[in-house]
Amino acid sequence: MLNAQEYQSSQHWYVLTSKPREEQRAFDNLTSQGHDVFLPKIAKVKKRQGIKVVSLEPLFPNYLFIRLDKEQANFNAVRSTRGVGAFVRFGATQATISEQLIEKIKQDTQGEAESKTLDDLIKFNSGEKVEITEGPFKGLEAIYKSKDGLERSILMVKMLGQENEIKIENQVIEKVS
Repeated sequence: MLNAQEYQSSQHWYVLTSKPREEQRAFDNLTSQGHDVFLPKIAKVKKRQGIKVVSLEPLFPNYLFIRLDKEQANFNAVRSTRGVGAFVRFGATQATISEQLIEKIKQDTQGEAESKTLDDLIKFNSGEKVEITEGPFKGLEAIYKSKDGLERSILMVKMLGQENEIKIENQVIEKVS
């Protein structure tokens, strides 16, 4: 009989692909079979019938994660579940993800359903301080200047003693409180 630590060490998180736009179907079917499945989602602005709405979308489209015991799992049954495409492989080896990375993704995506509103995602006022959260300018504070289409904005960033205008995606800026 395995103790708790040995049981944990024989389990791994595997990467699955889903059939196109069937991540949720694969998640639901695998969960109903009793598997530990993770489908990270984030809030995004979508346009439906001309109206912008907040929608929860998969963080990694067409991918999900499943925890299986390498020794006892029926990999063929998982692979043939409705909505599932295949296991991601590197040669003959199935791709695995560390428990720490899965926990970090869970922590980062926790509360996405409740915390993001449409205004949070797209509304900024001219002159407002914002922080860049991704990319080469990550961590810099800037002043919001104006929109540049639906998905980008123009910001004023102070670098090397000068103010410079940059265009950046709305998804990678957040208000500074």
